[in-house]
Amino acid sequence: MTLLLAAALVIAQSATPSPKPSPAVTVSAVVSGYTFATGQSPSHSDVSNALITVARITGPFRYSVTAGAYAFPVVGTPLVSTFATGANVNLYGYLPVAFVQWVPNSQFTLSAGKLATLLGQENGFTYQNFNIQRGLAWNAEPTISRGIRATYTPGKLTADLEYNDGYYSANRRAIEGLVGWQSDPDTNVSFAFILPDRNTPANVTASIANKAEYDLMITKQYGKLQILPYLLWITSPASTTAGFTNNETAFAQAFLANYAFNGAWSLAARFEALQDYSSSADTSADADLIGFGPGSSAVTYTVTPQYKAGKFTGRAEYSLVNATGFTQNRFGVELGVQL
Repeated sequence: MTLLLAAALVIAQSATPSPKPSPAVTVSAVVSGYTFATGQSPSHSDVSNALITVARITGPFRYSVTAGAYAFPVVGTPLVSTFATGANVNLYGYLPVAFVQWVPNSQFTLSAGKLATLLGQENGFTYQNFNIQRGLAWNAEPTISRGIRATYTPGKLTADLEYNDGYYSANRRAIEGLVGWQSDPDTNVSFAFILPDRNTPANVTASIANKAEYDLMITKQYGKLQILPYLLWITSPASTTAGFTNNETAFAQAFLANYAFNGAWSLAARFEALQDYSSSADTSADADLIGFGPGSSAVTYTVTPQYKAGKFTGRAEYSLVNATGFTQNRFGVELGVQL
């Protein structure tokens, strides 16, 4: 009887299907569009994402490629076509992110290619963020650079060091880095920076591309609430080569939060306060670091309720910008699917 029972158990175990191994290569896609109305201006509708990502996520040699169309809507700035010259897709091309990686062990990664920045609490594409529009602090930061990055993650520490082209500045070099500490599963504190060549000239992605930036970020989870405050210090040195006559500075503080009521509904909010410390009479070409003129300041408020059902996502958004000599109210929605 014992032998028969043992044989039955062996047969039953062998009949149980083994769990499927995780795929070495993943394919994902997102398609979405938005409509925004700004004050009394006509509404603007456009594609916000039409992207596909193919990535190899296991083994010592990995890669990730994201291709397609995208838009970077930002509070307080004009909304332009996804395919407009000098904006959106035209900035980083139809292959905005593409890199290869060498991962010899669980602690070290070497990446090379077109990489998203280490700075800030907001990512480039709308679907990656709590809010549809990016904030003004995000608008001052780099978005994508071409370079090589080393990442070291021993335990609770994360350290990144990257040699790249800064604000997508072609042959001009920059050093970018990040040091982070995860004290517990719900708390992460990190400090990121970018140090470009002080003589880097303007380009289509940044009118002031020699900006050094220092970013202190905290990510904290309290049950259903996630908060992401951060501080950003910006300095632009004088450079005869770049056409900047004065040293300029600006400061931004931002507070992002998201509350997940359940698996379907959530509510996100963002508050920002920015100050440009130049004189209002400053004529240096790098005097306006936040976008509203030398010596200006700005405060922004954004609220974004979201509904998710399976692969479908729908969001509504209201944003208010109060800046020196400028006020903007904007309402919008974004609908999309992620596959």
